Amino acid sequence: MKNLEYQQKAVSELIDKTIRLLNLGEQRNKLVFEATTGAGKTVMACQMLAGLMDELRNRGGSRYQEVAFIWFAPRKLHLQSYKKLKGAFEETRTLRPMMFDEIDQNEGIRPGEILFVNWESVNKENNVMVREGDSSLSLYEITDKTKEEFGLPIVAIIDEEHMFWSKTADKSAAVLDRINPTVEIRISATPKTSNPKEKVTVYRQDVIAAEMIKKEVVLNPEIELNFSDELELNANLIKAALAKRNMIAEAYKEVGANINPLLLIQLPNDTKETMTADDTAVAEQVKKHLEVICGITTDNHRLAVWLANEKENLTDLEKPDNLTEVLLFKEAIALGWDCPRAAVLLIFRKLQSDQFTIQTVGRIMRMPEQKHYQKEVLNSGYVFTDIAKDKIQIVTADARYILNNTITAHRWENLNNVNLPSSYTERPNVERNYLGPDFRKVLFEEARRFWDFIQGNLLFSLEELAQLDNEDNSKPLPDSEDLQINENRRKVSNSLRLDVKNINIEIPQDVHFQNEEQTLEAETIKYARKATEIDRVFMAYIATKGHQFENKGRTDKIASYLLEILADLFGIYGTDAQKVVLYHLNRPKFDRIIDSALERYARIRDKARKESAAKRVFKKYGWEVPEERTYDNETSHIEDFDNHALLPFVQLNQASNPERDFVIYLEQNSQYIDWWYKNGDKGKQHYAIEYNAGDELAKSLFYVDFVIRMKNGHIYLFDTKSIGSDVFAPDKHNALLQYIKENTTETQPLYGGVILQKGGNWLFSPLPIENTTDTLNWNCFYPQNA
Repeated sequence: MKNLEYQQKAVSELIDKTIRLLNLGEQRNKLVFEATTGAGKTVMACQMLAGLMDELRNRGGSRYQEVAFIWFAPRKLHLQSYKKLKGAFEETRTLRPMMFDEIDQNEGIRPGEILFVNWESVNKENNVMVREGDSSLSLYEITDKTKEEFGLPIVAIIDEEHMFWSKTADKSAAVLDRINPTVEIRISATPKTSNPKEKVTVYRQDVIAAEMIKKEVVLNPEIELNFSDELELNANLIKAALAKRNMIAEAYKEVGANINPLLLIQLPNDTKETMTADDTAVAEQVKKHLEVICGITTDNHRLAVWLANEKENLTDLEKPDNLTEVLLFKEAIALGWDCPRAAVLLIFRKLQSDQFTIQTVGRIMRMPEQKHYQKEVLNSGYVFTDIAKDKIQIVTADARYILNNTITAHRWENLNNVNLPSSYTERPNVERNYLGPDFRKVLFEEARRFWDFIQGNLLFSLEELAQLDNEDNSKPLPDSEDLQINENRRKVSNSLRLDVKNINIEIPQDVHFQNEEQTLEAETIKYARKATEIDRVFMAYIATKGHQFENKGRTDKIASYLLEILADLFGIYGTDAQKVVLYHLNRPKFDRIIDSALERYARIRDKARKESAAKRVFKKYGWEVPEERTYDNETSHIEDFDNHALLPFVQLNQASNPERDFVIYLEQNSQYIDWWYKNGDKGKQHYAIEYNAGDELAKSLFYVDFVIRMKNGHIYLFDTKSIGSDVFAPDKHNALLQYIKENTTETQPLYGGVILQKGGNWLFSPLPIENTTDTLNWNCFYPQNA
């Protein structure tokens, strides 16, 4: 590795800031180390740990002269890092990398030892490393011995920190709570830890200037306009990407570099390991094209495959002169996979993607010989994709390729739980928010209304139409249904195109970018979609509709009813009907028809629900803080708060300002609060009480925002509002007061109500209220006095 200025600067910063955090005399001090892929994160971390040991011993005034290290990493990345550091310190022995079974358990972790651990071995209670009572000591017993018996602070290195926030991150966080390190150094190209005490950043431009990574990424370069119409878009992209790989291979030969560049081809849906029908279709198409057109197969080792159920030719794939030219994969490429010869990336995007994230761009950014070349074609990475956007938002951060659709939070172990009476009601079908078969009639009516079609109301009589269509009276008259269809076509001829031959896709051409994020105006190139593509695009379009209804069966119903309309009104079927809907000038009309029909149907369902609600029967059960709760990753995010009853704390992206501010207030007063819990807002599993909204006789459910258990055992039930924000706030508050009066006990005393912020105070009324504007006699919620 070259002696690089940006690396030395980052190492010095890391050492200084780690010592500063060690000297604070606190625990769990977080230092984030952000560096782009290819910058040499592991090398810098390695130099930093060695330098830290020297500085602690030689620098005066430090609180500690020695520390112990634990290096956490996801999957098998800890083995890769262990081997790298083992080799780096083989001669000097400045630091001693250790695996769990190499640690002297009677001694604990000694100064200069780095214990390498992967998350998967510690984030379950029954894992050997954290299970107490066996013949060997657990990780917790070893770290306790290290801290208490030998007085060594623990510095935890959390490699690929963004993976710490996966679906098991909450359990991993509990491990860190239990180990309680003095300093946590969190390393990632895309760190997620918010508000760390310290941060060190290595900027992409500095790494480019040092010739460690490529200068830029080019999107869809040099795509030709004159491809044969027989080739569909996927085949065009494969051809273009492979041509670019071959061009790069020739360029390496010309500069005398023995490097065989690799083309990476990623299947559409990389968020699921199992193969979808789209994945299988694209995979077979890719293999067939490579074999028939290019002679590239797994048998001749020019093709490698990295799929969940198929792995071929992966041995030595990273070597610069490896024979393989193309890698087909679906799963995220193995964490820490380092293959600098990877030069071209072809991504088959998920249709209708709103944002273009180059999910594996870091894999094609490394320079194979850590230098730039005189031939500029070798100093760029190349990405081909079927994204259809004229404005592209590009996110180049390399770690974004590992995505999770959900976040699961888990309850603390041995939480002092509550048991509160909660209400729920079983919804009859009429109250379920789903599209029923009666939506078909609403959609048909909306289409007829939009085009001013009234069944049987023709501009001409059937006899007159027959004469127009059949001047030779000797021929049989046309069928009345055909006459109606012909009349319908005449009526919309100026507003709806029905003879659509092709549906084109426009993809961006020859876009250059360097920055982390940017929005670009792109030149585009057109391709005609084939029938299989049209079906996928049509269903993807329909899937954007009706999100106010439950998902089950929604898309299929809208699609089938819409195609029935085109068949009944215009006599157009199948792919031809889909083309009519997708045609760019027609689509706004269908948007209007579908959206209006869905809105009308929603009102019909809402009226039925209200009528049913008046007859609703409420049931009760004992609610407790749940053992676990799953959140949608698209609508929620993790916040770094430690006193929530479930960890990690997951907050809705659309959480109100009072909710956000109250969470901060609770965390600021955690010394008085045992735990707090942010409740859900619908569903039987969440805590709810009954109330009457306004003058309505029918009862409704009220989901209390916060359940708080103080350290003295008092329970507070608060619903956050701002002044005048909820017309039913007085009804909810008064119902909650009555609930508290009926359910408070000596062992579980209850308090609370609607709470709102005024200046630096949070106010709630111990008495019934008529509004939330007059707060003269309201109490202040001070946790220290609660």
